Amino acid sequence: MRKNRLKKYLVFMRSGFQTAIAYRGMLVLWFVGAMVSAVLMGLVWWAIYSFSPESTIAGYAFPQMLMYVIVSAVVGEVTYTGTMGSITDDVRAGLIGMRLMKPINYRVQLAFTAMGEFLSRLIIIGIPVLAVGTLTVVFGFGLTGIKWYNILLFLFACVLSSLAFDAIDFLFGQLAFRTQAMFGVSTMSNIITSFLAGGIVPISLFPAWAQTALSYTPFPTLVSLPVRIFLGQVGWTEMLIAFAVSIAWIVGINLIAHFAYKSSVKHVVVFGG
Repeated sequence: MRKNRLKKYLVFMRSGFQTAIAYRGMLVLWFVGAMVSAVLMGLVWWAIYSFSPESTIAGYAFPQMLMYVIVSAVVGEVTYTGTMGSITDDVRAGLIGMRLMKPINYRVQLAFTAMGEFLSRLIIIGIPVLAVGTLTVVFGFGLTGIKWYNILLFLFACVLSSLAFDAIDFLFGQLAFRTQAMFGVSTMSNIITSFLAGGIVPISLFPAWAQTALSYTPFPTLVSLPVRIFLGQVGWTEMLIAFAVSIAWIVGINLIAHFAYKSSVKHVVVFGG
């Protein structure tokens, strides 16, 4: 019975994967967006290091910072989830009633679809950009310290990051049942999350009090942790603790979102019989 139930939801994962591949133009734009973002931020940091009297900033030499920029851009593009957008579209188009009447769990359907999209972007965007970026920084700027097992652990951290982003998106997506201003909510959520997660600048550049405060939130595990693992900056003990914290936050946010969802569906009115 459980096997059949899982197989039913794996269809949505495959659908999310195939849908993402079908829209090749969107994937190309994501690829270009990741490259342009990395190049522009790389130029900004090149200018900063050129005028800085120190060879390292916040513990990063220029090759490490350049690699941080590339990997953080990849993580941001790959772990992006359309869960909030899917909820918004379903509510706005009046499809939410049909979704809820189907013999499937709407939340689980969204999660499996998001995972399929994540896998497609990882294969089509993430791996090629990382390969090109890493080779460029290693042979062009002399970066050292990247190990093969760091790359494998990085991929696992990205999976956890994607699950966390999906949970956060589902939680904020509940606002679609109560407001029509979801574009503003989505934009604000993405900007704030990216900044606090270390997607724009490393968290080590934040004031000490901000770093301490963020350590009690799920944000550092979203972008900063995968990037630091890729760069070999996280010890085994710290990594295991971080993975445990990340999983705990994923469970916790999903629990909060579950109760919010139970309240939200009460606002759904379905006509017909």
